[in-house]
Amino acid sequence: MILGILGGMGPAATCDIFNKIIQYTPASTDQEHIHVIIDSNSQIPDRTAFICHDGEDPRIEMIRSAIKLEMMGADYIIIPCNTAHYFYDDIVKYTKATVLHMIRETAIFLKKTKPEVRNYLLLATAGTYKADIYSKVFREFDLNIIKPDDADIEVVMNWIYNVKSGNFNVTLQEFKNLVQKYMPDGEIPIILGCTELPLLADKLGLRNECIDPVEILVKRCIEIAKGLKE
Repeated sequence: MILGILGGMGPAATCDIFNKIIQYTPASTDQEHIHVIIDSNSQIPDRTAFICHDGEDPRIEMIRSAIKLEMMGADYIIIPCNTAHYFYDDIVKYTKATVLHMIRETAIFLKKTKPEVRNYLLLATAGTYKADIYSKVFREFDLNIIKPDDADIEVVMNWIYNVKSGNFNVTLQEFKNLVQKYMPDGEIPIILGCTELPLLADKLGLRNECIDPVEILVKRCIEIAKGLKE
């Protein structure tokens, strides 16, 4: 199996998913790791700017990256950007590689591992909310997405873009104050629905307290690779 990472959205998130592939792969030698090809295409235009405003269409660069990865031998392709999955159907038309859908893999995993839970609080970009990416998929599994109000979406957007610039100026209390507003009747699982947010969660010591779709996708890739070897 050769795994292609359609990255660059942003570069730190691309690095994070590759690190997690290495971290979670049960390997004792170099040869037991997954063969990974990365195209960190930082020239892909901002997905939220296109979905919410009049930004440049990111599909051309995303499709170009998918084709490059396939030409380099990728059998499977993953996209470490939640908002980019709005363009999933456009990308898969241009490659014979299997493109895994991070949001769908997340829903499948949660339905299997948390059968008693129906409601999830989603932290994501404005583009992900507007495109209804999570809600559309989660409804298929009888799962419900809770969306913050517009003011808090703007706060989360600031967190995300600050992480993209290497700025982690969010305190643990600020994070907790925001999410607890949406949990009046008890704890609700939090989905880190932007690939910059797991980086922030790590800084705040929240890795084990939130659901990371990147981690779920990585473990699915490792499962596929193991199955192909057996």
